Amino acid sequence: MPKTAILAATSSGMELARLLNEELPSSELVDTAHGVRKALETTWRSHDSIICIMAAGIAVRCLSGLCRSKYQDPCVVVVDERGHHAISLLSGHIGGGNLLAEKVAEISEGTAVITTASDVTGHTAVDLWTVEENLTIVNPDKIASISAKLIQKGHLEVHQQCNFIKSFPEDFHSCTNPQDADIVIALNSHTGSGLRLIPRVRYIGFGCRRGTTVDEFREVVADLETQDGLDLRSVGGAASIDLKNDEQGLLEIAALYNWPLRFFTKDQIGSVTGSEKSEIVHQKIGVFGVCESAAILAASGRSRNGRIIIKKRKWERITAAVAETEY
Repeated sequence: MPKTAILAATSSGMELARLLNEELPSSELVDTAHGVRKALETTWRSHDSIICIMAAGIAVRCLSGLCRSKYQDPCVVVVDERGHHAISLLSGHIGGGNLLAEKVAEISEGTAVITTASDVTGHTAVDLWTVEENLTIVNPDKIASISAKLIQKGHLEVHQQCNFIKSFPEDFHSCTNPQDADIVIALNSHTGSGLRLIPRVRYIGFGCRRGTTVDEFREVVADLETQDGLDLRSVGGAASIDLKNDEQGLLEIAALYNWPLRFFTKDQIGSVTGSEKSEIVHQKIGVFGVCESAAILAASGRSRNGRIIIKKRKWERITAAVAETEY
């Protein structure tokens, strides 16, 4: 599915639309013959970004009623027909609207118009920083007030439960008391009263039989959450052996939760020590176990190791384990 939809309100804007379509990977031209509003409704949930070649007023009026949250909505960039100005209109940080506006301006030889306060003042964009550091926002309603405080005060106090983040931006100051912090980074989402962030430092390793469905994987994930206490907001991805890289149910469960999915070779899986061993698995695929080893490998890296926090569990057609990056 193309990630970027390109809409031109007039025939004269189609020349620029075609140019952008040629230059932007994973983009497509969207027909506006039945109206801009109808085209936006069609593309709103199916694309990550939308480029509107039209007057900003037209775009704003047609977008009315579609916007829900910057954490869910696609970014929107509005461009005039000549490509002189590319305006980042919606979801500039989280959705990548600012970056897309700059890319469009580069292609059209125009100017990107960025209005987000952090970019104008030179301060850290809190919402974008959470994405870059792979953090889940527990209370996104706090973002606006925290960002405003950063601009007014010049810095924010940040507390983290462990050394999840090695270094902070210059306008983030470390503090020891979570109650005094503007931002709290912890696996316990109830810590502190500021902006609460959960690090995605846990990884699910899967083993499965051929043809296992996504519904079977959903049942496993639900059991890990309800029976084992796994907070899905702390999950940073899933993993398995590369023999399963075409397993549709596994691919679908990763896509459903927006988890990066990694596959490891037999040699990599076999190199992990301390994981549970199964002679049956060894006879079938040449390694003594998949799920624990895959979870540990996924949780390791950047000079940090992974450790099992939920040992191998067996369902009818699936095995699963969870590892956490050590800090």
